[in-house]
Amino acid sequence: MGCLYSKNRKEALRKNKTVTTNSKKKYLTQNLQTKDNVQCNGIPQNFPEITEEQKRLIMESWNIIQTDMAKVGVVMFMNLFETHPDVQDVFMPFKGLTREELRQNSELKTHALRVMGTVEKCLARINEPKKVIEMLHDLGARHIMYTAKVDYIDLIGPQFILAIAPNLGDKWTTEAEEAWSDLFKMIACVMKGAMSF
Repeated sequence: MGCLYSKNRKEALRKNKTVTTNSKKKYLTQNLQTKDNVQCNGIPQNFPEITEEQKRLIMESWNIIQTDMAKVGVVMFMNLFETHPDVQDVFMPFKGLTREELRQNSELKTHALRVMGTVEKCLARINEPKKVIEMLHDLGARHIMYTAKVDYIDLIGPQFILAIAPNLGDKWTTEAEEAWSDLFKMIACVMKGAMSF
């Protein structure tokens, strides 16, 4: 990533200082670079609003999922690395590991639990959108320091959905899938907004 992610830049971001760059390389898709992504009172204006019914469906399915968060999180990352091997190489502890080595890797389980913990924190604040957005914005800013590509953020939601669907049986409906999809679109929107500069 070169000088864009220099030590000085990372230090400035850690201290929540504004950082500007003249880099011409952009990872955002065209539609997220529009003025429609303007924030109003800290809330991005172009992400789906989660309805009360969607909240109910999400929380109902989360009660089932959370009984084995680590397993679901590992399955999510295993699927992600299988479908997007370039993402696995971004994680230094996982670079070059086989599927079996990944499955047994304690660092993968730890990271999966961190991601699932973030989902849990979002759900605990689901009726307080400003708090959710603040938390996700901070998380997005931290991902800059990890040199994560903005495009990778969009990959998590679909992989999460693929990982949870088999665990929900008849509770998994089109409406539940749409609710989780909208939640992850919101998560991605806020995180990507924090990662763009």
